[in-house]
Amino acid sequence: MKSIKLTDDEISKFIYQTRNLRHEKPHQYERIRIKDGDVVLILYNSRKLVFNDNSSTRNLLGSVLELKEYNSTGETYTNNKSMQYNPDILLDDYSFTIGSDETGKGEWYGPLVVTAVSTSHDDNLKLKRIGVTDSKKLSTKQIYKLYPKIEKLGINSRTIILKPFSYNRLYQKFTSKGKNLNHLLAYLHSKVITELLQDIQTTDVLVIIDKFDYKKMNEYLNINDKIKVIQESNGEKYIPVATSSIIAKYNYEQTLKEIEERYNINLRKTKPKNINKDVINKVAKTHFKNVKPYAY
Repeated sequence: MKSIKLTDDEISKFIYQTRNLRHEKPHQYERIRIKDGDVVLILYNSRKLVFNDNSSTRNLLGSVLELKEYNSTGETYTNNKSMQYNPDILLDDYSFTIGSDETGKGEWYGPLVVTAVSTSHDDNLKLKRIGVTDSKKLSTKQIYKLYPKIEKLGINSRTIILKPFSYNRLYQKFTSKGKNLNHLLAYLHSKVITELLQDIQTTDVLVIIDKFDYKKMNEYLNINDKIKVIQESNGEKYIPVATSSIIAKYNYEQTLKEIEERYNINLRKTKPKNINKDVINKVAKTHFKNVKPYAY
């Protein structure tokens, strides 16, 4: 028997994908016990998954988890390409998928952009076909080429663009109530996701959010309990989240360009101390440490 420790997201996938296997009554300290043919899986309360090391179990787990290569103790492991989780498998279980992502939260200049898209099975296939992938692997030039192709497919999406002035006002509103940036992000993500859910009008939908703060996101996302929600780091591996990321980054670049042209500033090459105080709150996020001393 081999073992591996799972994350919360991996446990969610594991529970869903093994729901049709033969379950036995769990023993003490166990959460799930499965014995189905030559597949044996035991998930402990400690998040440790113990399993028999054969081809059937490996094939099953490879379609559920981002598994790693483990040592004899099950404590140390590294990537194993032969057992990589295929995210497309999870998407196929639902009629629609909503993916959301944001960009601009780490830059002191320019806007904050939050985007969500809703996709069907056919949409996901078409998006994959035109080259949609993790935006971190794409250059700005590639994003500019992909965006009109995504638009041409007519993918249903919602985007919120907060230019610095609006961003600063909203950020101040949240902080005045003892809240922080993650509260603001959760509010924006929930807004675009909820609008798309109203268009779809079904609970047969999977919502995938590029994870930033699990608890705060749950606090703001008030939706039907029947709707499955996954918050996952590196969520761009899912086509809907990757699509949202590309749309968000395109809008970020376009809006940044408009701001720079309006105020005649190259923000990527200018330091906050060299920006006129009359315009700094219109081009920069003023709560950033490098901006705050030069803002009103």
